[in-house]
Amino acid sequence: MSQLTEEAMQAVLCVVRYLNQTQDDVLHIGGTNTNESVIETYTDVNWASDPNANRKSTSGLIMKVFGSIITWNSHVQKCVASSAVETEYIASLAAAREALFHRHLPCGLGFGDHTPTILTDNMGCIQVANNLAMHSKLKHVDMKYHLIQDQVQEGNIEIKYVRTNDNIADFLTKPVSKTLLAHT
Repeated sequence: MSQLTEEAMQAVLCVVRYLNQTQDDVLHIGGTNTNESVIETYTDVNWASDPNANRKSTSGLIMKVFGSIITWNSHVQKCVASSAVETEYIASLAAAREALFHRHLPCGLGFGDHTPTILTDNMGCIQVANNLAMHSKLKHVDMKYHLIQDQVQEGNIEIKYVRTNDNIADFLTKPVSKTLLAHT
């Protein structure tokens, strides 16, 4: 038989306080903006953020379908990036893979095919994905990361800019203020 320790009691009180303070919070299912893309994947990176992981970057992504979050992910990237553009480009590949996996979901629900949109706050990443930027500083990037260029050129995905303050994946990569978290 287990006994209630002081530490366990403090943990229970912490949970009760949290539930009491958030009892009016709700999870909204369904989008409110009819102008938004049917499939949106927000991605963000905290470049070279983890000194314990040899300065590897932390990536985060949040995918919405019809305005509802259906999946999210936060992880330390497997390689060290030499620039913010490179690390955002690597994160956008993960977002593209997720978007391509879910791209036929609306069709399966009877809503027709829709082109997924990847949203990032890095213009350099968008230019590289659209094959508009000089690639001299990204020659060393492994070929697998260029899948996103092919998918954009074939029209299977779009990549667009989102302001940093509107990027809902931001909190998956670093601590954010309570105000910014409430905005998310």
